[in-house]
Amino acid sequence: MKKDNEELTIMKEHSEQENAVTSNPVEDIQQEVEKAKRAPKRVGLLSIKSANAWIEDSMNTPDPKMYFHDLIVQYENTVIFASSNVGKSILAIQIAEDIARTEKIMYVDLELSAKQFQMRYSDNDTGEIHVFPANFSRAEIDPELIVGADLEQEILDSIEEAAKQGTLFFVIDNITFICNDSEKGATAGSFMMKLIRLKKKYGLTTIVIAHTPKRRGWEPITQNDLAGSAKLINFFDAGIALARSAKDNNLRYLKQVKVRTGEYRYDGENVIIYDVVKSNGFLKFEIQGYAKEEEHLKNRDSSDDYEEIITILKMQKDGKTVREIAELMDMAKSTVQRRLDKAKACNITIPEESSESVPPVPSVPRVGQAGQTGQATSARLPFKDEED
Repeated sequence: MKKDNEELTIMKEHSEQENAVTSNPVEDIQQEVEKAKRAPKRVGLLSIKSANAWIEDSMNTPDPKMYFHDLIVQYENTVIFASSNVGKSILAIQIAEDIARTEKIMYVDLELSAKQFQMRYSDNDTGEIHVFPANFSRAEIDPELIVGADLEQEILDSIEEAAKQGTLFFVIDNITFICNDSEKGATAGSFMMKLIRLKKKYGLTTIVIAHTPKRRGWEPITQNDLAGSAKLINFFDAGIALARSAKDNNLRYLKQVKVRTGEYRYDGENVIIYDVVKSNGFLKFEIQGYAKEEEHLKNRDSSDDYEEIITILKMQKDGKTVREIAELMDMAKSTVQRRLDKAKACNITIPEESSESVPPVPSVPRVGQAGQTGQATSARLPFKDEED
């Protein structure tokens, strides 16, 4: 018995010695002091540390994950934009499904009804129904709750509540529904600032769907085509643009217009070409290859210039100012003025409304560089008449 007590005493002494080694009070104090030294200095809203300290501290955090051909970066805020009926929602749901294979994601659907969603992801002819990953959740708003509500804040509060419950990936389709005057930029900018605040607070990854006004099909799509203020793109870490190909009405191309992490893999020299197909009840974009954007732009000829000039002249005749015409035509004021100057120089006037024949197109110098093109087909997309 005495021997057993001696062994217990020795074991206790060894344990105390080990604890003394592993929890050295001096080292603990030094670590706390070092931690305090590395804490950022607070100046108003700003947290300030040396550039080296930011890098060293961030080295201890994991790198963000990449999704869907590395187009979506974890913890970033990405915008997907295109004209109506090009397929923004089709692509966004396809991206969300890819993310849902490993992460919980919520698709806030402010576009399609439940029935439209069901029809898009099932096939009545074959009876096939697409099965999404269990991590994929779809949310919609009860129309009866919209009246009188602060829609923007209610959606933000709902996203925050879902984040508290463990969902950290969100798709919002689309910002135009939330911010009715989003094309003016102010309302959308305010909403985005609040969304970014939530993103930073909870470590969210957000994808926002937006649209672009009617574009001139001979011009490359850029971040400036995002509807609203030119500053709106600044609220996003990344921008993805979709456009319809001039070669085939059913072809689309995808182009990166803003990248904050990584590199421009799909710029104007290497856009992704997609066909829109429905397979096994799933409406999706199927990659057909890669190409230069200019190969899928319309040719611009003198008739395009002429039609544009006539439209501007009609607006001017109706009493609209250069500024108003620029807003309606989605042009810079200087561009409108150049068209007016060209009309004067080439003696272009508004044709008589009663004329039964189409007036000849004057020889107007070409503006810009035309791209390669082919004949567009008459193929129709499923649900073409619905907003994408």
